Amino acid sequence: MSQEWVIILRALCGGLLVTVFALIGEMVSPKRFAGIFAAGPAVALAGMTVTWAFLGSRAVAESALGMIVGAVALVAFCATAAPLVERLGAIAGSVVAMAVWAAVAAIGWLLIR
Repeated sequence: MSQEWVIILRALCGGLLVTVFALIGEMVSPKRFAGIFAAGPAVALAGMTVTWAFLGSRAVAESALGMIVGAVALVAFCATAAPLVERLGAIAGSVVAMAVWAAVAAIGWLLIR
């Protein structure tokens, strides 16, 4: 199967799963938890499913490690952004938090490599 069809299949699977997760998000209460069921998990599952179908479990394991590192970096960003935005303002706080994200992501990438 050509690379174009794999990308199209990933997009279709991702769209379907985003819809399913959005429906789950609408059913949960309180609504602030709906973000847990946002597009991220759906796109990750769709991408991993298509990757597994065409490239095998080793490629999925590598993708999963990358997703874990990304999630840890995102948590570091969120944990630093909130106080930094209050202290430094929106632009400066966000830039510093993005630097923290980049550092954590780079360190994680080096560790799993």
